[in-house]
Amino acid sequence: MGIGGLDNEFNAIFRRAFASRVFPPEVVEQLGCKHVKGILLFGPPGTGKTLMARQIGNMLNAREPKIVNGPQILDKYVGESEANIRRLFADAEEEEKRCGPNSGLHIIIFDEIDAICKARGSVGGNTGVHDTVVNQLLSKIDGVDQLNNILVIGMTNRRDMIDEALLRPGRLEVQMEIGLPDEKGRVQILNIHTKRMKEYKKIAEDVDSKEIATMTKNFSGA
Repeated sequence: MGIGGLDNEFNAIFRRAFASRVFPPEVVEQLGCKHVKGILLFGPPGTGKTLMARQIGNMLNAREPKIVNGPQILDKYVGESEANIRRLFADAEEEEKRCGPNSGLHIIIFDEIDAICKARGSVGGNTGVHDTVVNQLLSKIDGVDQLNNILVIGMTNRRDMIDEALLRPGRLEVQMEIGLPDEKGRVQILNIHTKRMKEYKKIAEDVDSKEIATMTKNFSGA
């Protein structure tokens, strides 16, 4: 996959979320399958959540993903935050109307999704904008019932802060913790980062990735 330390997590996500997408549309319809519409990747910073989200798009031959940092959605003008959400879905909805089952897959990635999807009613002293943004996002995800060309991926360090309604089946239903890499994962990460150095002999030949991995417990690829 090209991302050190995440083979098991990626394989689990593929089995749970993407098995239906490898079949032609007519086969999916005959089998009565429903595509997963949302994934939540959560865990400490620097563990490869964004890389995994991008790789998911590559594996599924999707359109170039739209990657949005959660706080960028929020706008000081009334109604603009919700409009920002609608704009993210507009291209996929237009292509689905035009091409039907032949539409390409559109992936929308929300980094720091907890910034815009906190549990409704939990943010005191504001104008309610967080609540309306959550409502708008739920509306767009639920509105893609008949659309098979949208996949929403949320990423967060704080799963506990996210509105529970987003985590229900049919929404961000596949949830995967991306933790710190184990020793085998750290070896993979070190080998990826030192590959070019080795090719150009910019690193000593006796440098042992396995030995370094034993000394880097609780380190991440970042």
